[in-house]
Amino acid sequence: MSDAIRKHTNSSLWLGLLITVLGVLSNLLYFSKVPAAGLPWLNLTLPAIGLTFLLIGVVRAFGQSRIYRGKIWGTIAAGLAALFLAGSAWLFVQVRNVPRSAGAPQVGQRVSDFTLPDSNGQPVALAQLFAASPGMPQPKAVLLVFYRGYW
Repeated sequence: MSDAIRKHTNSSLWLGLLITVLGVLSNLLYFSKVPAAGLPWLNLTLPAIGLTFLLIGVVRAFGQSRIYRGKIWGTIAAGLAALFLAGSAWLFVQVRNVPRSAGAPQVGQRVSDFTLPDSNGQPVALAQLFAASPGMPQPKAVLLVFYRGYW
C-alpha cells in the first residue's frame, strides 16, 4: 500500500478507551486506604473525559474515513463509555439519597443506657461516661461518633 492510501491509527479512540477503563477501575479505590472525599468526583469525571475523547475519535473516523479507522469499534466503545458515564452519574446521585432514620436520637434527646466495646475491646456503658472523674466536673453531654474505619 502506498502512504497516501494507508489509514492512520485513531489515537483519540485508544486514549478515550484507556481513560474510560481507568474510570471503571477507579471504583476499586474504595477498597483501599485512599481518602474517599474526592473519589465520587473522580469516578464521575474519568468516564466523562473518556467519552469525550471517544466521541472526538468517532467524529474523526466518520468525517475523515479515508485517513482514520475505527468506525465500528469506536462507536461500540463510545456507547459503552456512555453507559459507564450514565451508571456513574446514577450512583453519584443514589449514594447521597439515604433515607432519614425515624428512630435515631436527636440532638439534646436523652437516650437509654447502653454498653459498647471501646477501641481496646473493654465494655463501656453510657452511665460510665456521665460519671464524674476525680478532680473533674461531671460531663453534661456525650458526643457519639459511629465510625466505620480501619483499626
